[in-house]
Amino acid sequence: MTLNELQSLFKRQIIEGEADSAVLKIFKPGGQLSLSQAFGVYHDSYLARLTEALRETFEGVHWVLGDKLFDEVAHTYIATEPSVSYNLSDYGSNFPDFLQLQHAMMGIPFIGDLARFEWKFKNIFHAQTPNPLPVERVQELISAEDFKVNFIDAMTLFKSPYAIYELWSHRKEPQYEFEDINWNQPENLLVYKKDKKIYVRRIDATEFKVLESLQDGHSVTEALADSANTLTPDKISLLFQMMMQAGIIDDISEL
Repeated sequence: MTLNELQSLFKRQIIEGEADSAVLKIFKPGGQLSLSQAFGVYHDSYLARLTEALRETFEGVHWVLGDKLFDEVAHTYIATEPSVSYNLSDYGSNFPDFLQLQHAMMGIPFIGDLARFEWKFKNIFHAQTPNPLPVERVQELISAEDFKVNFIDAMTLFKSPYAIYELWSHRKEPQYEFEDINWNQPENLLVYKKDKKIYVRRIDATEFKVLESLQDGHSVTEALADSANTLTPDKISLLFQMMMQAGIIDDISEL
């Protein structure tokens, strides 16, 4: 048996929490614990660490579900999605999709979007502090007839038919009260890092559409074309002022 095969076998026993017949023939117990007991200890530690990692990343989801239900769902997820990274903050990328498929989540329609928002927020949190294009330089370049905008890496857009940011902002409260929050309304959000701090800004649907088009690589002329009926010159000016103040412009390419 190769080293890789041994490592895979060892890892599988940690995930399953008990030693099978193949392991009993290869590994020897240490101390006073049997192999099954030892792997049980490893399994419990593995489960606890990944559950805690999910709690930290999906703080709002944990707050909505409560300790018991969150841990039940987390343990089911962990059993089907082993960790493949040494960095625990990388764990849980498809947890939002997993949540939406759980029968216990049927009465909480926003739970998948809340988890998706928290994953995006986590990525912005761990992104490098950006060094945006200086405002003076932006003002020079946007005088061109047409151009493309490159955004900083520590920036993302998020939209949902539910008031996700409103829900998430309550996550530090001691108890979740479902009826107290008007969550059944749409939100468009701009999330970005500036000076090592993360900001979440509500924007309207038109602003979101323009920023999304720019982020997809379209020129300013193309991005504004679909919103020509709703964006006045003043609104366009305010949108670019917001982008400059937020510090989300990494570069501008003249066409």
